[in-house]
Formats: sequence, structure tokens, C-alpha cells
Amino acid sequence: MVQEAQQLRIKGIREGLLITTTTEGSYEEMCAQLQAELAQKGAFFQGSRVALQVESRPLNKAQILQLQRLFMENNLELWAILADDGGTRAIARELDLAIRLAGSQTDLDGNALAQLPESSGNGHTPQNYHQDAQVLLLRETLRSGRSIVHDGHVVIIGDVNAGAEIMAGGDVLVWGRLRGLVHAGAMGDNTAVICALDLNPTQLRIADQIAIAPHDNGRAPYPEQASIKDGQIIAERWKSGN
Repeated sequence: MVQEAQQLRIKGIREGLLITTTTEGSYEEMCAQLQAELAQKGAFFQGSRVALQVESRPLNKAQILQLQRLFMENNLELWAILADDGGTRAIARELDLAIRLAGSQTDLDGNALAQLPESSGNGHTPQNYHQDAQVLLLRETLRSGRSIVHDGHVVIIGDVNAGAEIMAGGDVLVWGRLRGLVHAGAMGDNTAVICALDLNPTQLRIADQIAIAPHDNGRAPYPEQASIKDGQIIAERWKSGN
């Protein structure tokens, strides 16, 4: 379902609502249009999480905070600002807002991401891909709604919370608790591995294999490594030399 307005386009997405604005008119006019739409259809939208796409319109900190209040007053949660302007994205991240949708082909700064390397045609990446792949190292906890896309290996020093997502062309190593969704070997590399100090994800994917880990909150955490063995994803204790 899509709702149209002069400066707004509202549609449902997996994460809630995506509201897209145009650069026509002033910021005040955009807010007035948004307020009118929410007043008219707010009962239908109530309780939703909102990603606001402002395209090339720059927003300052006061304006983003005002938008947060506007949505809050209408029982909505603003969780993401999608912007072409680098300054707007920087302020959104400072306010702990996401700047991209899960699965979108952009880097951590919201810039368009080059496509992952082409596979060799047989469903696997070239043999030398794993060795040449660059490593993305992040020292932070990935919160719900955060999505990481990288064509090489990904190392997280911190936790990956439920609702966060990692897609990597190579291996994924989490030096902490893994609760979100992780896809390693995303271009078909079935030798990729996923390692974590506490492996209890929403979902694991390696190449074209998918596994959903059974939740066992009572167990004592220990390091585990997930890999493909005999055509399925197997999690084993992560030992030195693996």
C-alpha cells in the first residue's frame, strides 16, 4: 500500500514505514505536510517505526530533533534518516539514528556500495578471493536496525544485538555476543566461517545455507565457530588452530 501526497510518499516496509519527502518547498512546508498526513491517517500508522528519506534536503540537529518529537507525539518512532547529504547523515548517527535500511547496498556512511565481486559462475567465489578480501574492523556494539554490508571479512569487537544484520563476502568474527542475523560467504563462498564468543543468533547464513540456532538462554556461553560441513551449517566449539 502506498499513500501519496504533494511532498510525501508513505509505504510499508519490513522495518515499519518509509516516508519519502521531496526537496520542493521549505523545511517548514515539509513539516506542515507531514503533520497533516499524520493527523489524517495517524490512527492507521500508530505504533509504527519510521524511516524518513529526505534525499538531498539538508537537515540540522534542531530540525531532526523536531521531527523526532513530531513522530513521538503521533505515537511513532523515528529510527532512521536516509539522506544524500553527508552532514545530515553525520548528525543522524550522532543522535543514534540509523542512516540506511537493512540490506541496502550502501556503506556505513550511507554512500552507494560497489557490488560484491562476481562469482566464478559455479556458485563459488574465485579461489584467491578469500585471501585478497579486505577486513572491516568495527569496535562497537551493533544495535537493532543496524546493517553492515562488506565485500570482505568483517570483525566486530563488541556485541551484535537481535535486529542487527551483517552481510559479508568473507568470514565474520564477533568478539562478543552474536544475537542478530549474519550472512558470511554472501557471494557463494561455502568455506566462509562465522565465529563468536557467544553464538546465539536469530539466523546464520553461509553461502546458500541457512540455519536458525535454538535459543538456550540458560547455557553458559562459550566460543563457537559455524561452518558448512556435509552440506549444512554446523556450530562447534571455537578452538585455537581452527
